Amino acid sequence: MFGLIRRFSLPLGLLLALGMAALINLQLNSVPMVRAAPRHPVFTLSQASDAEALARGESIVKLGPCLFGLYSGTQAFASVADARDYQGARGLDGQQWRIFRLSGDYRLDVTDGVLNKSLQLVAPVP
Repeated sequence: MFGLIRRFSLPLGLLLALGMAALINLQLNSVPMVRAAPRHPVFTLSQASDAEALARGESIVKLGPCLFGLYSGTQAFASVADARDYQGARGLDGQQWRIFRLSGDYRLDVTDGVLNKSLQLVAPVP
């Protein structure tokens, strides 16, 4: 019995430590950057139900890179036209996926087309 416990205690401890580190990393990245007056707006695609959640006053965060690089960040666009082109190229249904403005600045908060920090959804684009 004790041999079995000793055999699995190290891997279980390492797995627990890794899980705790991932949880802490997610928690740190869940606090969004909110810029008061961004000069270059950022847009993203999100589910249409997020528009209803925003209308109810809920805060929706789109994550930047997290989980030690396993998640590279949310796709971001410099213009509504770019987001619509991407939506059309991927065949994403306009009823299920909508374009939203984010709380950041494209030149400061986006690297290679993905968010480099967590941002908050501000409003849907009509």
